[in-house]
Amino acid sequence: MKDFIKKYFNYIVISVVLLIPFIYSFFYLKAYWDPYGKGNIDNIPVAIVNNDNGNYGNKLIKSIKNSKKLKIKVVDDSKAKDGLDNGNYYAVINIPSDFTNNLNSASTTSKKHPTITYSPNQKSNYLASQIINSVVNAVEKNLDNEVNSKIVHNLTNNIKEVPNKLDTINDGFNKLKDGTNKLSNGSKKLVNGTNVLASNYNKFNDGVFSINNGTTSLSNGVKKVNDGINTLSDASSQFNSLSNGINELTNGVNNLKVGSDSYTTNYNNYVTATNTTLTYSKTLANYINSAVCPTITDPTSQQDLYQLCLIAQNLTTAQAQYGGINTYDYLIASGNSLKNANTQINSGINSLHNNITPLNQVPANISKLQSGLNELKSGSNELLNGAYKLNDGSNNLYTNSLKIRDGINTINNGTNTLNNGMITLDSSVLDAKDELSLKISNTRKELKKVDKLDNYSKAPIKVKTKEVNKVSSYGTAFSPLFISIGLWVGCLMMFIVLYYDKKERFGILSETNKQRIKRNAIYHLLITISSFILGILLMFLLDFEITNIFIYFISIILIGNLFMAIIAFLIENFDDIGKFIALIILILQLAASGGTFPIETVTKGFRFMNNLLPMTYAIRLLKETLIKMENNLFTTNFLIIFIMFIVFFIINFILNYNKQKQNK
Repeated sequence: MKDFIKKYFNYIVISVVLLIPFIYSFFYLKAYWDPYGKGNIDNIPVAIVNNDNGNYGNKLIKSIKNSKKLKIKVVDDSKAKDGLDNGNYYAVINIPSDFTNNLNSASTTSKKHPTITYSPNQKSNYLASQIINSVVNAVEKNLDNEVNSKIVHNLTNNIKEVPNKLDTINDGFNKLKDGTNKLSNGSKKLVNGTNVLASNYNKFNDGVFSINNGTTSLSNGVKKVNDGINTLSDASSQFNSLSNGINELTNGVNNLKVGSDSYTTNYNNYVTATNTTLTYSKTLANYINSAVCPTITDPTSQQDLYQLCLIAQNLTTAQAQYGGINTYDYLIASGNSLKNANTQINSGINSLHNNITPLNQVPANISKLQSGLNELKSGSNELLNGAYKLNDGSNNLYTNSLKIRDGINTINNGTNTLNNGMITLDSSVLDAKDELSLKISNTRKELKKVDKLDNYSKAPIKVKTKEVNKVSSYGTAFSPLFISIGLWVGCLMMFIVLYYDKKERFGILSETNKQRIKRNAIYHLLITISSFILGILLMFLLDFEITNIFIYFISIILIGNLFMAIIAFLIENFDDIGKFIALIILILQLAASGGTFPIETVTKGFRFMNNLLPMTYAIRLLKETLIKMENNLFTTNFLIIFIMFIVFFIINFILNYNKQKQNK
């Protein structure tokens, strides 16, 4: 065996070196080809502590188990803490005792958010904590959807009751409509009544105005009557003198009548005794003139004596005139005249006596008149006061009547406004009722949309994933990176193992070989063989979906030769410094090539180097061959790699040619 190994050692080493790109790429990709797949992620141990007093805690555990994303074990608080600390569990999920109660509070006014405590041990494995967190978030989302469904279910039931409640309101509107209709009719009657009241009251007010004017005129008239009564009353003091005069007049008339009667009786005697008295006429005349005539004080009341005196005077005059001649004739004539006069006087006295009798009642009536005037004056004063009060009252009545008229007009205007408002209200209630009826009908139609909304709310948005350039697996996505790294490491290892072999067992491949151009060509041949082996083994051993096999192999071989040209340039020209630079470039490419995280997520300096590193274009080219080919992208990246290869290959050729020429 030792001889065999010694004999074929160089071939074994070269074979192993050729397999380094495959070994590096294959085992890493195989190990993490599908870390989220079944049989992998469901082996991650996670502890759950369920302290919930209700049933939602068990539902949550069941939901996590059914997801088959984690290896769930239900333990108590103590075991969960110990397992998290010693690394038996990557995380602990703690369900509190009020978890169910808080979930159920969603349908009440006192809503509380249930809280699940997720405690990952990131020191054990950071990526594991991220994986568990994504699973917990998915379960949380499902649980949220279930709670949302329950809330929506309760809300939907409550909303569906709205039309029935609106029907009750609509019935109220019907009653309100009847009431407003009656109220509108009543307001119309009220308006008509107030219109009639205002019209009639205007007539009444005009009558009050006339009464007021009448009471003013009455007051003025009563004042004049009262003034007249006062004047009459003041003149009534003269009635006493009138009464006394009437009494004296009556007595005089009575005496005159008595005297007249006596005179008439004696007249006949006078005529008989004329002749007798004629003789004594002179003596009698003298006597009458001297003794009787001076006694006459009132010719009217003593008319007979007065006439007698006149006769005596006439007789005397006649005697003096005639000297006694024709005295008898003269006396006869005088007697006839006296007889005529006496007849007239007696007739007048009788007439006066007859007419003076009613005057006997005048004094008594004057007394009554005086009493009546006093009562009339008192009554007139009271009437005047009453007229004044009546006038004041009518003034107040008219003033208040004007206020009442204005108030009635205000009420009338108000009732008109009220009636207009009631008409508007009645119309508005009718419109509102019709609108409400329409809304209820529309609401019932719209509420049909909430049917099965609780089920819909569990997943209101369904994300339809339409992959662009779909990647079949986690390993496929990372294959371009690890193939590139494997090729770079393979090139580097070829130089470390073969180029720097101190025993120079590999002849032409050793550092001491002066045939530099030939040696460089053999290294390119070796990386071409290694790239082909890498490509064919990965194609058969991993679940690759290659877009174009020919381009796939051409791309891997081209990338391997580019890397070989770069590393050969560094090591052949800079020796150990070149090896160091090659390692540095490898590290930079791991960070800045965009093979893992998006280049936009790395720091600014690495983003700048991204377009300068060859592995950037190698990864992009391999993506076109392994996922989906975009001709433009493939062509661009292929040309860049090809140009870079040509540049380094020519530089190496020129440098090796010059050094080889110098060595000769």
